[in-house]
Amino acid sequence: MRKPGGRRMRIRRIAAVLLAGSCIAGCTGAWAVPAQETEAEDERPGVKKIAVYTYSYSSEYWGYVEQGCKAYDASNPSVVVDVKHSSSSIAADEQNALLKTDLELDRYDGYVIAAINQEKTQKVLQDVTFPVIALNSPLEASCVIGGVSTDNEAAAKAGAKKAVKMAQNLGRENPECVMIGGIESDFNQINRLEGFRKGIEENGGVWLDAIYPTDKSADSARAAMDQIMKEYPDGVAIVACYNDTLAMNALEESLEHPAFADTVFLGFDGNGSICEQIMNDDKYQNMVTVAQNPYEMGFRAVERMAQYLETQDAAKKDGEDADTAAPKDGKAAAQNEKSAAPSSSEGDTSGNLEESGWEDSGYAVINRDNAQERMLQIANHLS
Repeated sequence: MRKPGGRRMRIRRIAAVLLAGSCIAGCTGAWAVPAQETEAEDERPGVKKIAVYTYSYSSEYWGYVEQGCKAYDASNPSVVVDVKHSSSSIAADEQNALLKTDLELDRYDGYVIAAINQEKTQKVLQDVTFPVIALNSPLEASCVIGGVSTDNEAAAKAGAKKAVKMAQNLGRENPECVMIGGIESDFNQINRLEGFRKGIEENGGVWLDAIYPTDKSADSARAAMDQIMKEYPDGVAIVACYNDTLAMNALEESLEHPAFADTVFLGFDGNGSICEQIMNDDKYQNMVTVAQNPYEMGFRAVERMAQYLETQDAAKKDGEDADTAAPKDGKAAAQNEKSAAPSSSEGDTSGNLEESGWEDSGYAVINRDNAQERMLQIANHLS
């Protein structure tokens, strides 16, 4: 017979196992996975080398992306995948210097790039002939053959819808919302903001158009929340945030302010650390987050690049023109591949991304009701 609470105990044991030895630089108790950066040195005939460039090595989210990339690598002996993290989520120059060096030394057959700064990365790619898959946000360059990402606007809209409903259940008939954002020019910031706004307004809420930009750090989140509490001393119903780190720190900063006791905090990413807090800590009972699928995103991006390289090789062996044997633009890539995105609990993952070559990796909206299922999903990916 199953003991009462047995599944919850299993979740906690999984969390403890994952946490042990997994924290990396900058991680303080979060569900993180260790960086496993290597240099692709396999020179066996037919083996394709793929480089993946991500954001911070201390990020829980990008650790999940790496696990997806490595999972594809482990199951495909004809591919070697090298994941390269930057030292922070704003280290664009560092990322592009590494990319430029690798391109000049002809180290890889294909490149998967999550650009920290799109404009700067596009300049590096201006005359590149190697194939590139854009990850997380789009890149405009002739070498880009497609991309994999979350539909940020649709996902944010779904999260805002849930936040409005939660606020209404707490007695706010027309809940007002402000936003703690990331970097204002960031592609995902722009799309998440628009999704939050639509989700609030279309479901009976009031979008106050009060945006508090940050550098995505914990300290900047707390500073933004302090400013919100000064400007809205009577509280606001919803604080929508660019990501979970900002939402978690904003919530913690508000705990001593009674006017914000029933504020709903809306995050974005759905990392294991925040889901564990939502499930187990009563301070987080009014939190909701939009869970991306970073593991699938990493896996699918590398898979698409490997498939492209395989098609190019096959064309060369058959004496065909490799340039016409596989899709060279986003639209063709989208028409020749079906999305592997999992279904969303909100039912809006059909890949409605503006860029025609983009594949939606899916999302789900998480609160206390389904945080346990999300944690199990993450644990299964990392096991």
